Amino acid sequence: MESMFSVFLSSLSFVFHPTTLIIMIIGLVVGIIGGMIPGITTVTAIALFIPFTFSMPPTLALAALGAVYCGAMYGGANAAILINTPGAPGSIATALDGYPMTLKGRAPEALFMALLASCFGGFVGAVMLLAFFEPLASLALNFGSEAFFWMAIFGLSTLAAMSPGMVTRSLFGGVLGLGLSTIGLDPSEGIPRFTFDYFDLLQGFDMIVLMTSLFSFSQMLLLLESRDEYIAKYKPQPGAFMASVKTLFVRNKLLASISSIAGAFIGGLPGAGGSVAAIITYNEAKRWDKNPDRYGSGIPEGVMVPESANNASVGGALVPLLSLGIPGSAAAAVLMGGLLAQGLAPGPQLMEMHPDIAYGFIYSLIFANILMLPVGYVLARGCTKILDVPKLYVIPAIITLSIIGSYSLRNSMFDVLVLIVAGGVSYLLLKAKIQPACVALGVVLGPIVEENLINTLVRARSDSSPLDLFVFSPLSMTFIVLSVVALVLPTVMQRMKKGGQVQAAASSHFSLACLGRYDFWVVVVLTAVSVFFLWQSQLLNGEAGIFPTVVFGLMILLGLMVLAMDFFDSAPRKPLWSSPAALGNVAMYFVLSMATYALIEFLGFYSALFLCVVAMILFGLRYIRHEGLTARNLAKAVVIAALIILVEWLCFGLLVQVPAPTGLFI
Repeated sequence: MESMFSVFLSSLSFVFHPTTLIIMIIGLVVGIIGGMIPGITTVTAIALFIPFTFSMPPTLALAALGAVYCGAMYGGANAAILINTPGAPGSIATALDGYPMTLKGRAPEALFMALLASCFGGFVGAVMLLAFFEPLASLALNFGSEAFFWMAIFGLSTLAAMSPGMVTRSLFGGVLGLGLSTIGLDPSEGIPRFTFDYFDLLQGFDMIVLMTSLFSFSQMLLLLESRDEYIAKYKPQPGAFMASVKTLFVRNKLLASISSIAGAFIGGLPGAGGSVAAIITYNEAKRWDKNPDRYGSGIPEGVMVPESANNASVGGALVPLLSLGIPGSAAAAVLMGGLLAQGLAPGPQLMEMHPDIAYGFIYSLIFANILMLPVGYVLARGCTKILDVPKLYVIPAIITLSIIGSYSLRNSMFDVLVLIVAGGVSYLLLKAKIQPACVALGVVLGPIVEENLINTLVRARSDSSPLDLFVFSPLSMTFIVLSVVALVLPTVMQRMKKGGQVQAAASSHFSLACLGRYDFWVVVVLTAVSVFFLWQSQLLNGEAGIFPTVVFGLMILLGLMVLAMDFFDSAPRKPLWSSPAALGNVAMYFVLSMATYALIEFLGFYSALFLCVVAMILFGLRYIRHEGLTARNLAKAVVIAALIILVEWLCFGLLVQVPAPTGLFI
């Protein structure tokens, strides 16, 4: 007891040392800003900060990396709320209510709610790490591949609650995301799948690039349809911070606590991470709410739940790392590299031989979440200034930032091409009522589903009863039941609200009106493409073809179901675009983005981006604002473009040192 008490006192004295506080503040600022920028993920932010810790004492180095970890997990929420661009996969669910709050003029309230929920969830997760890391680590080890498989299926089943009234279409979008995850090398045998002898496809589609396409690039194209000058109307909200405090700690403290505990538990499962924790808790909160339809319309609870779970997953992910030496997430794996760089081996020996370092790190993690409140408050107030900038300047900045962010992930021009093309396709999917969040969920969970499906099938071959392993084990049965309930419950609750009468079914009749609707033909095309990929899946040998066969077969089935229901949907045809000019604006910005990609290797990365921004600003001034192409407007476009590219170069060229192509210029 005395030794543990002395460790406790020394850990507290370390946490409150001025040097520790300064380093943690720097780490939080780096993490929050890194989490906000598309392309700089939590993993990237930690990895970039590790070299700065080499000369630090081990405890101080871990405190700094822990602060970056916490800050980056929260930082993605700011971009998700303000511009509907999740800075990290864990912020996908945050955008569902955060961005609608911005559109309602409640951006400050949404930002403060995200901050408070992140601090609260991170604090709960860190306390759980301190108190329960040994039993939680043992519990996590009981999860075999079959449990992880069904847990991921349970995550996919939450698609049913994402779009009430369009369950089949939501599932179709989720399976489309699963299909995208199959492209590249097969994870079990290393067999190329659907690459068509194109070398760059061997590496598959990077998840962050697809996230940026689905939310950032497509959202910028969507903004071009609006006649508003700004992204959203900014309304100062006096008392927004205290209103968020009351919402979290007075009206929803139980919901926030449950979300945080669930997030920490899910984060402790290797491979799950904050994105899975945020999506599952968001959909469960929506499912059990008295009025689930309000989720997605812009409510503080829709920001609070995923952010508390997302940040609580940090403590959960560190449970298996510190106790067993098994990282619970990609970010935890990078943090493990920081431990090894300090000559420390994570696992039981760390707790036994260096309890002062281990507990010092845990206490610093707890305090980092407290310290994040004032740091995040200052940065959140500054973030709202983006709403005061006309969208004609914001859109080119976000597009070019997305381009260089996507390139920086793997130094690949192929990723830039994927960003632009997938962004254009994502915009068209939006018009077809296929939500990006559904596709994103499939992309995130696809590798988890496939890896654990194959591992379970391999294990089942040596099992006397494969069904006992795959279906009838306690954990499998639990997640199977939860998945069935998740799929059925939204429909049941919808019928109960209508008194057992399904009005749509009563009034529907066979109609050919769907043949004139754009969304019908998009599903036709995607279903036909699925038939082709299903045929290609049959040509794959061994285990490489199992998952694609299931995915594309399911996609065909869901596509046919959607088409069949459309024949009984006599809803009037609505115009896709508000005006021909809106379509022309979207097409021109897409063409300018493709031109930028084509010019990068010839002119140089930043030179091509500079011309892209200038061209987009001038086009916007002429055809959106209807201003003349005067010398003054040309000078304005050049100066603003230079400032935007300078900031991007400072972030990626100077700080991150991304080796971008030079071409004729820079």
